[in-house]
Amino acid sequence: MNLTEQQQKLAAVAGLYDMFMRVDASKIKDCVSAEYEQFPPPNPDAKPGLENFMKGFGSSFSDIKGEITHLMTDGAYVFARCEYSMVHTGEAYGIPATGRNVKFDAFDLHLVEDGKVTKSWHLEDYMTICNQIKD
Repeated sequence: MNLTEQQQKLAAVAGLYDMFMRVDASKIKDCVSAEYEQFPPPNPDAKPGLENFMKGFGSSFSDIKGEITHLMTDGAYVFARCEYSMVHTGEAYGIPATGRNVKFDAFDLHLVEDGKVTKSWHLEDYMTICNQIKD
């Protein structure tokens, strides 16, 4: 893989994180495949596709801020480690909105094909999130 191909993969993943952090999917088709899949899915009934991309955090948390601390490519894959902060403003994990600030880490592996993210494997620190929002 040459440098240009690596830069294209990194740009696709950076675009995905930018949309997530702004909770704005208006440019989703620029960086995410129409057949996009998330593992685990954002909810048990989610089907592959762009319409499921923003479901989940966007309805339970606001003021999402994040920083990619590590970003690496390996062939068609891009690995990202991120640190996030957000405010619990809607029901999450059975817990009503608390207004509490939450900080957590996430580790994601993305498959990038033809310049677009086609699959993402997420490992968010949900235990830390739950511990910060529960009474």
